[in-house]
Amino acid sequence: MKKLELSIVIPWILALITAGIGIYQYADQRAQANRQPFLEKQLALSFEASDAAAQLATETDPVKWELSRKNFWRLYWGPLGIVEDRGVEAAMVRLGQVVPRDATTPALPMTELQRPSLELAHAVRELVLRSWNVSLPPLQGQREN
Repeated sequence: MKKLELSIVIPWILALITAGIGIYQYADQRAQANRQPFLEKQLALSFEASDAAAQLATETDPVKWELSRKNFWRLYWGPLGIVEDRGVEAAMVRLGQVVPRDATTPALPMTELQRPSLELAHAVRELVLRSWNVSLPPLQGQREN
């Protein structure tokens, strides 16, 4: 009698385990698919913010610099706030303490923005690596102004 019971029970248990695994995998894939648009937007806006900061730190053309300044503040007060983490937020705040809020153009290039711009780039790197589950070796921190 025991052999008969096991021969009936074991396939049912295996079928239930297989169904459970399938349901879990489906739910996990749906969750990832729902995250994908957010991650892509986070990636694009983070790169855009880092690019704007780099342009502010290195640009010598006053017209291009002003466009970058406006773009920086647009990202600061709007879309980047949706996708950033605390590290990117802190780096943007540090930059915002130096980037002029009005249209007066400082002496260019604005080299005092180089270090904060690089700090933002590193914060963006950490955010992107974590969000996309990418593993890269740590930076050596050897870049100088």
